[in-house]
Amino acid sequence: MFKYHILALLLGTILDFVFGKIYSIWNPFDSIRGFVKYLDRALLGDEIILLEPSKQKSLGIWLIAIVILPVFAVITFFTMLCYDIAIPVGVLFEAFATYLCVDCKYLLTGAISVMNEFYSDGIDAMKNAYQLIFSKESIGNDEAKVTEEVITYVANEASDAVISPLVVMFLFGPVGGFIYRTIDIIDGEIGYRNSRYNHFGCPAATLFRIVDYIPGKVSGALSVFCARHITCDLDGRNGKYINLRDRYKAVSAFAGALQIQLKEGTVGDADRIPKASDIRRAVRLTRHVFILIQVILVILLLIF
Repeated sequence: MFKYHILALLLGTILDFVFGKIYSIWNPFDSIRGFVKYLDRALLGDEIILLEPSKQKSLGIWLIAIVILPVFAVITFFTMLCYDIAIPVGVLFEAFATYLCVDCKYLLTGAISVMNEFYSDGIDAMKNAYQLIFSKESIGNDEAKVTEEVITYVANEASDAVISPLVVMFLFGPVGGFIYRTIDIIDGEIGYRNSRYNHFGCPAATLFRIVDYIPGKVSGALSVFCARHITCDLDGRNGKYINLRDRYKAVSAFAGALQIQLKEGTVGDADRIPKASDIRRAVRLTRHVFILIQVILVILLLIF
C-alpha cells in the first residue's frame, strides 16, 4: 500500500509540473477561501470593539472548527471510497488531491511574469503584475523593495504551497494535505497582527505554527541542500548559516543563498541590494527543490 501512496504523490507532482493551475477546473481551495471570508464577517462582524478579546479568540476557534471538520470528513470519505472501489481508483484520486494541494508551476511562472514586466515596462508594471497574479499589494517604490517582496512571497509559498504540503501528504496522505492547506488558508486570511485580527486570528496563527513546525524545518533543509549542491550562482554556505540562525522555513534559506534580506528586513543579511533578476534565481532554486522531491519519490518507489 505504501508503494501506491508514493506513486500517487509522484503522479500528482507530475500533473502540477506539466499542467500547473487550470482555471477552468473547480478548485476546492477557492471555495474554502470564500467560506473563510464569509465566516469572518458572519462571526466577527464589523463592530469588533464591542467584543472582548477572549470572545474574539473563542470565535476564532469556532471558525477553525467549522471549516476544518467538513474538509476532514469529505476528504476522508472520498479517499476511503476510492480505495474501496479499486486501488487504481484510489491512486488516481490521491494523485489528483496532490495536484490540487501543490501550486509549484503557478508560483514559478507567475514570478517570472512579474520579473519580465519590470524589464519590459518598469516598476509600475511590475507592481501591477504582482498584484494581478498573486493578489498581493506591493508597498515598495523601487526595484529593490518590490523584488524583496516578490522573492519573500516566492520563498514563503515554496514552503507553504509546495514543499510542506508534500511532506504532510507523505506522512498523512490526502487528508493531511487538505487539512494543512486549509489551515494555511485560514492563517492567510485572518492570521494577521492588526486591529481586526490580533485576537480573532490568534488561534489560526498559533495552529499553523504548530502544524508547520516540522514541514517548515524540512522546507528549509531541502532549500539549503539545493542551494549548496544543485543550484548554481547561489551561496549555499551562507544559506545554511542564515537558515540555522533565523529559522524561518524556506525563507531564511532563500535569503542566505541570495545574500539579501527578506520578510521586511527581518530575515537574512543585507549583503547585496536585491535586483529583479534575483527573482529568476529564486525561481530556479524552487524548481530544483521540487525536482529533488520528485527524485526522492522515484527512489522510494524503486526501493519499495
